[in-house]
Amino acid sequence: MNKLRRTFPILALPLALLAAACSTGATATEGDSTRRQLRELLDRQEIHALVDRLATALDEGRFDTFDTIYTADVKAKSPGGEAQGLDAVIALASRTHSNQRRAPHYISNVQIDLAGDRAAVRANAVLAIVPISPVDGRLAPEPLFTSGGAYRFDAVRTPEGWRFSRVETAPVWTTGTLPS
Repeated sequence: MNKLRRTFPILALPLALLAAACSTGATATEGDSTRRQLRELLDRQEIHALVDRLATALDEGRFDTFDTIYTADVKAKSPGGEAQGLDAVIALASRTHSNQRRAPHYISNVQIDLAGDRAAVRANAVLAIVPISPVDGRLAPEPLFTSGGAYRFDAVRTPEGWRFSRVETAPVWTTGTLPS
């Protein structure tokens, strides 16, 4: 019950902002300010969801969903190489994320700096690449490679919603050897 009491005010905030935006008692200036705040909250939520969708797509090898995450002309830089364009980014990601290797991504501390239809995004990330036995499908007892560092994204608002136009991973530490 205490958890619900602590969570309810957070869940009610978007509804309260929406109600305030629709209020007939607000002045035009107050209404505009409330709409901007609501738009910013919605933008932040959509960009954060984009980060989550990227982690899931990489974890599951779902490169067919990259067109809902990245722009067509996306630029990527990672320890595995550099790429420009959606097809090249898919090829880059598929080299280290495959059915023979699992690589769970743990992404946290997402920071979003909005500037109209653009945003700079930074997040901490840890990943571990774990080989899978081709014989019995079992996971190896330990990862081949682990890494911790930061993701940096440039996000843009498109007619289809927010997309990343640039992604860069900047490892701070690694163990093992990155599979080629």
